[in-house]
Amino acid sequence: MDKYTEHLNLFTSVYQSHLHELLQLDTTTPMETLKSSQIKTANEYFASLASAVGFETLLISEPEISLEKESELPHRIREVMEEMSEEFFHSQSNLLLRLGEEKPKAETLMLNFHMDTVAPHLPVSCNDGIIRGRGVIDAKGLGLCMLCGVDKALRKYPDLAQHMCILMQSVCGEEGGSMGFYGSKALSHYSGVLNIIAEPTNNKALDQSTTSMTAKIQVDANSSTDDTPQNAVNATVILGAIAYELAKSLDNIVAKIGAKLCIAGIHTGHLHNRVYGQGTLMINMAYRSSSIAAQLKPLLEKAFEDAKQVILQSFENSHFYAETAAKVASTSHLIWTKQSLPVLNNRNDHMEKILNLAGVEREQDASKAFTCDAMWFQQPNAYTVIFGPGDLGDNGAHTEDEHIELAELDAYSERIFSIVEAFYRQVKYKD
Repeated sequence: MDKYTEHLNLFTSVYQSHLHELLQLDTTTPMETLKSSQIKTANEYFASLASAVGFETLLISEPEISLEKESELPHRIREVMEEMSEEFFHSQSNLLLRLGEEKPKAETLMLNFHMDTVAPHLPVSCNDGIIRGRGVIDAKGLGLCMLCGVDKALRKYPDLAQHMCILMQSVCGEEGGSMGFYGSKALSHYSGVLNIIAEPTNNKALDQSTTSMTAKIQVDANSSTDDTPQNAVNATVILGAIAYELAKSLDNIVAKIGAKLCIAGIHTGHLHNRVYGQGTLMINMAYRSSSIAAQLKPLLEKAFEDAKQVILQSFENSHFYAETAAKVASTSHLIWTKQSLPVLNNRNDHMEKILNLAGVEREQDASKAFTCDAMWFQQPNAYTVIFGPGDLGDNGAHTEDEHIELAELDAYSERIFSIVEAFYRQVKYKD
């Protein structure tokens, strides 16, 4: 570590060393790699750090999912579970910590961050006060700041655990399209009246999130060589045409209802001398409410049917693509791989006052909302916010340039301390 780090107030060299160790552990999600990583080891290490502060480990266990019972489980999770079998569970864990005895929800604060990261794992470095490594901003570094802030609160208020309960969650299953199904969802009933979800939000409390629904358009038909292209159903032509028609027909209408449309990847094959009869097109749509989601589904389904009609009419007299047009309806199918997920959209005057007392401003711009585990903590008589330093884009989350200034981690630790302090005071003194 360089000299710049010596001048930090709270995120001291001890915590910087802990962060270095945590970042060294490869916690990439098997959802992306189909391989085990060190998520469980990282949670064990974090549990030991939390124990030194005063937390009790309530559970540290592998996720449990029943394919039969989870009817809305995203298709991608099912695929990876089937591919990895028992290794999928053995390679991951959720950690639940508690400071103080169990107390009523009104006296409980919950802090949540995710230990899993996207691939690939990155080397750790620190130069000119900037630390780089996978998970430093999303979100292992933020989780350690949460612990650091609680640590200071306990040192300032030795009776803190007598008056309030702090739950802390370090979850797996946030990245790679897992949507918190076997992480935050599994622990969502361990919550408080105020729940803080660690993600980069430019230091503002974001009390809304989006959620996405995903569809796969699949073509499954006969292929051929380039010698007889007229004898095959050309999946590349079908999927390319459908992608264009969906983009054209849904663009403005999806934006008008306040949702986002992503025409994502097409795959058929890589060779130049083959007509591929099989392929897929992925579509993702993000929404901010269940009412918007209810509008999106029929919109996409109708646009898909209309696109097939356009292909039929455009190519029915074609020399090379008449077979493609004739069979487009029977060989092309829309499959929903993820739908009906909740969103976060909550307000709470009393808890907003607590955050204001802590110097944390509420994010007023609804367009800043994004998809994360916070959606599982939409609960009555509670307030859940996404809160963290930095920006997913500017700080290179999900890229090879993931980084953050150590001074920002120090400031975030102080803000977490201020939240704990304000919560403690309102419980103890009814502020």
